[in-house]
Amino acid sequence: MRILISKQLEPIGDPVRSKFAMVVPVIEGTLFAMNEKRIDRLGGSAKWTFADLARECREGSGDTGICFEYAVHEAIATRNDLIWPLASDVLEGFCAIRGGSDSLLFGPEKDGRIPVIESVENALTDDSQLYVGYRGRPPKLKRHLRTIVRAFRRPPDRDLLPRSMRGIWKADLFLGSRIDDNWVGTTVKLNSAHLEGAPGLRIGIYPRVNEKDRPRKDEDLNLVRLPLSYDGAFMELFFKSFFLVKAFLQADAHVPSPARLPDAEDRYVTAELEARRRFPILEVLEVFRDMSQVNLLDTGEVTEVSPTAAISVTEGLEEAEEAPANPEIVSVGPIATTEE
Repeated sequence: MRILISKQLEPIGDPVRSKFAMVVPVIEGTLFAMNEKRIDRLGGSAKWTFADLARECREGSGDTGICFEYAVHEAIATRNDLIWPLASDVLEGFCAIRGGSDSLLFGPEKDGRIPVIESVENALTDDSQLYVGYRGRPPKLKRHLRTIVRAFRRPPDRDLLPRSMRGIWKADLFLGSRIDDNWVGTTVKLNSAHLEGAPGLRIGIYPRVNEKDRPRKDEDLNLVRLPLSYDGAFMELFFKSFFLVKAFLQADAHVPSPARLPDAEDRYVTAELEARRRFPILEVLEVFRDMSQVNLLDTGEVTEVSPTAAISVTEGLEEAEEAPANPEIVSVGPIATTEE
């Protein structure tokens, strides 16, 4: 398994570099939401350029929801100050998971476009358990992972899953702590009205509805609600970045007119994109990750290790000793390759 260990050095503060960081998952989500046949027709996603994406992308073909999932995952995985402290507090306060929040990108609908399922499977051990919110022995997650994937595509296979996790195929992320080695199934929705509870899901992430909307246990859905704020917070940055990317693609991968993007910082970001419109998108996104904030992360080289991370959570059992504080984080999201 390939891992990338990063250590956060300072909070996110520069609005331009913060936007660089958010533009990356928005572009990834837009690219991977494209029809697979259209992706393959141009040689696979590793060969696509911004010029290709602008030509092929049509209204509705870029899934806003997928972009939002990617943005939430990457922001937590890189400890973005706009969401990471809140997610960590919710995990500790409602799920008794300490050590800060980590994220594993999941979702069977993404399989085949990026190696999401393989990444999660490699992050598990045979003893990995899934916290499902009920007392008793938690199910072994790795044992059921392939059934979860099949359950997404074939409804009859859902009955093959244990009753306590029969709805886990709806998960978009697994949130938890690498230190505590405990994780929970998480659903991510752009509309709070679309939140659905299901056996195995424990947290629902969505844009904040109003000032009274705060993290809480929703007894009706059996979910812990984790709303994200707008004003000067995560949702504002996400939507500004999303519409920036949309305007850039509609302008054929050139800087849009001032009427479309009046803010100087938005035009600066799109100018950097335009300068790379003929380069492979996945290569450019790695450059943008470096540009997002020079001193935000101290990132080491990608290394090959044996899988040691586990997805496991228990409830009603004895608590393990609290792990020592550790500022490192492992993102087990997909690492782009040029292989087909």
